[in-house]
Amino acid sequence: MIMKWLVPAVYLCVLVIAFIYRQDIFIWLEQSPAFPLMMLLATVFALFPLMPYKAVIAVLGYTYGTMGGAVIAWVATTIAAIVVYAVARVVYRDSGHRLIERYPALASFTKAVQTYPFRAVIIARLLPVIPQTAVNIYAGVAPVPFWTYVIASGIGKIPSILIYAYLGHGLSLNPALFGTVAAIIILLSTLLMIAYQKKGSRR
Repeated sequence: MIMKWLVPAVYLCVLVIAFIYRQDIFIWLEQSPAFPLMMLLATVFALFPLMPYKAVIAVLGYTYGTMGGAVIAWVATTIAAIVVYAVARVVYRDSGHRLIERYPALASFTKAVQTYPFRAVIIARLLPVIPQTAVNIYAGVAPVPFWTYVIASGIGKIPSILIYAYLGHGLSLNPALFGTVAAIIILLSTLLMIAYQKKGSRR
């Protein structure tokens, strides 16, 4: 019982501290610290979303190039996803199951996910309207088998990470062009989110 309250309390404390120093952390991120420190910092940003992680990926791409930035972001987000999945599975699995069973629609959805877990996780990773932290927690509570979750997450993350790392790298080469492309992607993502929300409200 104590762990159920201790985990969010620790998370909140770290989040508050990181939020206070977010500008200093982000400036440091742009200055190309040593690789191990950069990997640690990228993982912390994935665990504690002080800003959209797309911006972090873009900075990594700007600093290390498309492939270098994408690799760092991919490893960091995968580590963060495993940590959140593990915590949710160990600490909140029983209470999460009880919550799922209270809502028939959510219970039916969970059964569908458990039937095709690999496909469900990949789709969830590819859709920009679904918060990735929610995917991590839900997969741990459901639960989705560990290796199915890790492999599907790793594959599903690749397209978006490559896109934003490429945009970040391109920003250093042609700011106007890549700024326009980034704005278009953000606009399309926003429109997709609005359409998704309207579809959900009609059900």
